[in-house]
Amino acid sequence: MIQAVQQLQGASLGLNKIDNSTSLTSDASFVDSLESAKKLLSATNEAEKIAEKYTYDFMTGKNDNVHSLMIAQEKSSILLQFTMQVRNQVMDAYREIMRLPV
Repeated sequence: MIQAVQQLQGASLGLNKIDNSTSLTSDASFVDSLESAKKLLSATNEAEKIAEKYTYDFMTGKNDNVHSLMIAQEKSSILLQFTMQVRNQVMDAYREIMRLPV
């Protein structure tokens, strides 16, 4: 029993690690930040394509699995909302920089 708990704790430590190479931190270079944004846009675009494919397959009768359709659409929606929030934060930061006196 104790070994099982220790194994679960060890496994959960791996889940809590954050990949600093893709996070937008203050010490990250500008190029790294742009690469992270590019990955986010690619993931959003890919999720949208998958949702469109599932929707098309459902509408044409090729697939009757409503659950996979709804999951794909929800993933796409969440990624799009997240991308828009990142965009809004970048625009707010740009506006704040432009307001600084030179």
